[in-house]
Amino acid sequence: MYELSCNATMFKADIDNARAILGGICWSQGLHTFKRLVYYAGPPQPHQKGLPNLEHVTQIPPPPNNQPSRPHPAWNALSDELTRSSYVLCLAYNVSPEKDFGSEADVDLNTVPGTLQWFDFPDPLKGQPFTQRRKLEIPGQGNLPMVMADNKYEFDKELIEETWSFVKKDEKEIPTKGDFEIAFTRYFKLPETDVEPSTQVVRLPAWSDLAPLDPAENWWVSIRSFAWEEKKPEEVKKAASQILEEKTNFDRFFKFEPVDRKDLDTRVPPPSRTM
Repeated sequence: MYELSCNATMFKADIDNARAILGGICWSQGLHTFKRLVYYAGPPQPHQKGLPNLEHVTQIPPPPNNQPSRPHPAWNALSDELTRSSYVLCLAYNVSPEKDFGSEADVDLNTVPGTLQWFDFPDPLKGQPFTQRRKLEIPGQGNLPMVMADNKYEFDKELIEETWSFVKKDEKEIPTKGDFEIAFTRYFKLPETDVEPSTQVVRLPAWSDLAPLDPAENWWVSIRSFAWEEKKPEEVKKAASQILEEKTNFDRFFKFEPVDRKDLDTRVPPPSRTM
């Protein structure tokens, strides 16, 4: 699919007012989520083509009636993309500040469901105020760190993401997955250690020990529309029209700025290439 977005920043002190405004616009209190984001970098080119080893891919929960677990069809689509270039992939896991942070129990991310995320290098702006890039997600996957290791992907970094998201629905239509989304997001770093980790941590620290990625603790504001059928030009055009219309509505609340596409480059450079 294609994700089209306009982005801005918002002061920490404005989050409650912003949530109240969006709650009125969307008739919703918003969805408050926390995610553990673990990034893995693919081997620099030249490297093996795609994802040749999917032996350990599993589905969580498992298929009903003891049916064999087969890789989601999107794995093949992702593998095709990775034959062209090596990328940093993201493993996203839902977490709870009350239950998962500061726990004394070790966590094996191979045993819990995660979502594999891939973002392509954004398209050129071409005079448009929004960022447009291809995105692929494979939810409900087990053994993701194992699959990364099987395919020579190396641990890169880990962040915690906190998000308030709101969905704006068209009252004239039946709600669909193409609804327009507004999200407020901020990121946290794990405490630094004296030893460089070779993989993700097995225990998350207490929530109070996390450090904001942005020292000012500003929130990242994103308004997004989606073209779910990326091979249909009319779907991409519809998503572009939608985000331009909504940007006009939200311009009075936020100052949207174009994002340098190079700042969103998830490609892994070959050894001879400098970013």
